[in-house]
Amino acid sequence: MSVQKTKSPTIQQPIGHGSTTVQTEDLNEPAIELPGTWQLAIITVSLCCGTILVALDTTIISVAVPSISTTFQTFDDVGWYGSAYLLTVTAFQPAFGNIFQLFNAKTTYVVAAVLFEIGSVICAASPTSAAFICGRAITGVGAAGLYQGALSIIGLTVELDQRPMYLGIVLSVFGIAACLGPPLGGILTQHATWRWCFWINLPIGAVSIVLIFCFLKLRVHYSKPPDPILARVRSLDIIGIVLTIAWVCCLILALQFGSRASYWRSSRVIGLFVGSGLLLIAFSISQWRQGERSTIPLRILRQRSVIMGAIYSFFLEISIYVTLYYIPFYFQSAQLVSPTVSGVRGIPLGISQIAAVVLTGVAVSLTGHYVPFMILGQVISIIGTVFLARLEVDTSTALWATFLVIAGVGHGMGLQMPFTAVQVVLGDNDIPIGNAITVFFSQLGAAIAIAIGESIFHTSIAHQIHASHLPIAAATVIAAGPTGLQSLTTDAAILHELQGTYAYGIRMVMYFALAATCTAVPFAFGMEWLNVKKEVEKRKIVEETVDTATPELARQYAANMRREPSAYVPVFHCFQV
Repeated sequence: MSVQKTKSPTIQQPIGHGSTTVQTEDLNEPAIELPGTWQLAIITVSLCCGTILVALDTTIISVAVPSISTTFQTFDDVGWYGSAYLLTVTAFQPAFGNIFQLFNAKTTYVVAAVLFEIGSVICAASPTSAAFICGRAITGVGAAGLYQGALSIIGLTVELDQRPMYLGIVLSVFGIAACLGPPLGGILTQHATWRWCFWINLPIGAVSIVLIFCFLKLRVHYSKPPDPILARVRSLDIIGIVLTIAWVCCLILALQFGSRASYWRSSRVIGLFVGSGLLLIAFSISQWRQGERSTIPLRILRQRSVIMGAIYSFFLEISIYVTLYYIPFYFQSAQLVSPTVSGVRGIPLGISQIAAVVLTGVAVSLTGHYVPFMILGQVISIIGTVFLARLEVDTSTALWATFLVIAGVGHGMGLQMPFTAVQVVLGDNDIPIGNAITVFFSQLGAAIAIAIGESIFHTSIAHQIHASHLPIAAATVIAAGPTGLQSLTTDAAILHELQGTYAYGIRMVMYFALAATCTAVPFAFGMEWLNVKKEVEKRKIVEETVDTATPELARQYAANMRREPSAYVPVFHCFQV
């Protein structure tokens, strides 16, 4: 195997001025032989296949839900078809961050892919609604591992200064698959059966598993033998993982049950919110007491770029998911097009976002700067979202397509930057945890976006119907859904009013997205202003210096790092004899 470079098994310096040291201080930091060019290309393709699975399963189901509920004759379970997946994919993010830190990344990734495939088979072959929901939950667990695994494996196989570009490639594939999901789901549901929305995962997953199994060779060299597997299992923060899953489940269930405006004050929703809060407090206490063995070590959570980037991702994902989820409603209800055509019309949003992700990744690899793209991306997102909040029934194709392109470019520019920051400010052993924190906040933002967006959407429609004095009850209009407006009346004037009502609801939801986009800006400014290229040079200096030092001097350097966590200690000063 051709080897580009070997990562040094040395202590790494604190990165960033005025920041808390979060780099690995363990003298047993592994040295990993990086793969050759062609091998890396194949690994990237395999990671892209896994990312396609996650993205498709997130969006392809949206147009298949009516057919699925008709097959099972269980319309009350419709909300669970999406929530079961979202619940587990969010709740298991911190757990997989901990697992990827302690165990072999290749094995963990393959196990996650197999779990995803098992869940897909259960969904595709499910005889009942309960079995389908169970399959969705299992698929969500696998998806959490696949997404975490892609980010972790990039950190293990790609040089730091090239990681933004590879992250851009993987995330752009996610965007492509997410955009293709709805039209593909419509085609499969209309011309075959909804079950093919899940059977299609099997060949894609098989390709990913085979390529990873055959070509990902993580040759790791330790300065001392790693802990035995049983010792690593015992070091897992089981209590923290269980508490994380519990409080996230309570929160998402509360959002799911309360998404209709009239349910927010119900005892069930209030109880779930209270339970989620109490479990979160218990989780926080557990993390504080566990220290370095915790699911989310506090030293990592306190790192400025990590926490600022995670909160930035939270608000950015709210804006992205609101736009991605509700723009199809605009096309299907306000402009009365089919679900398939609606999916096609969303392509400008996806393509522009993908292009921005890739080009921004390349730009960061060339210039080293990533924070400016976070700020500029949000400014562009604000402009695009303001335009989307002005959509009317008769908005022309040229205008809505332009609005979508502007919003997509803004979203794409900032999407991967928090992950780039994690790669820069954390040591290799801590990167999986940093990724887990960022992805967790992102998924939480997505869950909140859909729930609160649905509440705003329904409330706005009901308010507008009452204000317009339409001869049709608001509950009837909402029950008909976006594709059922034409079945409510044959009067062209009333139909146009109904279209305008849905357009009004979309505008109100877009104001929610606009508020989230604006809120993300201060957190972008809160990031440490670092340059990837300069940090690579700093690390090389430290690696070369520590490589020539005796173990006693290396330990002295580690002690200096612990005593000076908020400043960059000159390297050579630590090794003066």
